[in-house]
Amino acid sequence: MPGPGPLLRHLPNLISAARILLVPFTVAAFVRGDFATGFWLFVIAGVSDAVDGAIARMFRAHSTLGTYLDPAADKLLLVTMFGALAVQGLLSWGVTLLVLARDVMILGGLAWCRWRKFPADIRPIFVSKVNTFLQVFVIAWILSLESGMVARVTGVSAATTEVITLAVETLMIATTLVSGLVYAGRWHRLIQGAKGVGP
Repeated sequence: MPGPGPLLRHLPNLISAARILLVPFTVAAFVRGDFATGFWLFVIAGVSDAVDGAIARMFRAHSTLGTYLDPAADKLLLVTMFGALAVQGLLSWGVTLLVLARDVMILGGLAWCRWRKFPADIRPIFVSKVNTFLQVFVIAWILSLESGMVARVTGVSAATTEVITLAVETLMIATTLVSGLVYAGRWHRLIQGAKGVGP
């Protein structure tokens, strides 16, 4: 079976790069109070993540650059949006720092493995996938709330939306902690196994 053409081979990486370029526009819309625009830009970024992955799998257009660029684009978008939410007082700094600390710990562990030339299983665990979904949902939920979209579309009361917000944020915090502990255990075992081995 012939490989993908030049365009298809690079298309997933181009989409990931475009997602990175969307980040400042999404945050800018959010900061100036245009939550509806921020919401839709965030949705477009999320859809682009699914599209570039589907193209890469369908046409076998995987690349070393894409291995790093795709997750980097995702993390940049999520971390930046969490920071913007915290700055605007729509999400606590404690939650934002917890999310950031988990990502730093995971990336730090991977960097250490690369430095020591140890094999590291970088496939996300199930609870980590759930956590990423909840992070995306929390951001989209808050943006849709602030834009008035939820009230217009569903007509639910403010009390109901507060309960939903508390529930999804609690689940996100719980999965952040659990997945962080799992990855910490993984890095600890690698470090213990590396004792006595030169760099």
